[in-house]
Amino acid sequence: MYILNSAIVLVPILFALSVHNYICHGRLPFRRKTSFFCIYSVIAGAFMFGFVRAGGIGEDGIAHMALTHKIKFTILGCVMSFCLALAVCLIAEKDVTLDKLATYLTRFFKDIQKYFKYAVRSARADLRSEVANAFLDWLWWIIEPFCMMLIYTLIFGVVFKASEEYFPIFIFSGLSMWTFFSRGVNVSVSIVRNNKGIISKIYLPKFILYLARMLVNGFKMLVSFGVVVGMMAVYRVPISVNILYTIPIMVVFFLFTFGLGSILMHFGVYVSDLSYIVGIVLSMLMYFTGIFYSVANRIPAPFGELLEQFNPVAYCIASLRNALLYCKAPQLDLLAMWAMVSLVLAALGVYTVYRNENAYVKVI
Repeated sequence: MYILNSAIVLVPILFALSVHNYICHGRLPFRRKTSFFCIYSVIAGAFMFGFVRAGGIGEDGIAHMALTHKIKFTILGCVMSFCLALAVCLIAEKDVTLDKLATYLTRFFKDIQKYFKYAVRSARADLRSEVANAFLDWLWWIIEPFCMMLIYTLIFGVVFKASEEYFPIFIFSGLSMWTFFSRGVNVSVSIVRNNKGIISKIYLPKFILYLARMLVNGFKMLVSFGVVVGMMAVYRVPISVNILYTIPIMVVFFLFTFGLGSILMHFGVYVSDLSYIVGIVLSMLMYFTGIFYSVANRIPAPFGELLEQFNPVAYCIASLRNALLYCKAPQLDLLAMWAMVSLVLAALGVYTVYRNENAYVKVI
């Protein structure tokens, strides 16, 4: 029990220190690591005290928390540490300043404005090439996910007797979002190497290559959701004003995918077999995301609810289903938390790519 209680405090501190070291490109000397460990320890202690007081736990502290509270406390501490590390770096590190961050952000928006047309044209070309020799042409973008939906509906709905309401739409919407995420993450690892011919001849912001692939996957997801709307009409799914929450949910989902993919794109340049690791992790993650069932209802409490809330992909999928099918609003505090994490992750991804993109050509 003592080890568990110590881990609850130490894990967020070590996570913050790891993110800090990553932002500094692993160049933190031992003395500075020790100093920042003490700084993060003080901040984590203040956070722990505030959390305990806000939760009404009283003087007993974390030692007498329920297991659910301990897990939530650790995860929230890691989320706080992730965002906090960037703030501390901006204050304490000479190479990471607000001016540089503003410069990178300005450059990012200028590059988006300048190269977005290229990303759109590249996405169109990729979409056309995928169905160039196909007899059914673009209909495959509907047929493939629709057939997968029928297969999973048969397996989980009939064989395993899933009880979720509007189960075919439940499956199809989750599968469409998961396909967008998994394809985006998979392609990000090797996208720089696969476009060696382009980046070795002309300058192109490397994240534009990834953005083009996201547009391809996003268009396919949009087509799939067109089918979802048709199925909702057939099943006469009631609609409420909460359906408007699908917009911020999808924005957060897109930002998180972009941020994670940008960071993996950087490491994929230097680690050629990273794609195998990512494939294994995605295969495992798929079953903890709730594509075929409700994570919160199927996995025993309190772990099912925790998995749904603190797995950003599972949270976005579950929240979108609730808004579309069950007229429920998402948990706004969690939506705001994941929006903040996604923004920081996207900023770190763009920062990492800009800092290292000149070396990519030499490596590949």
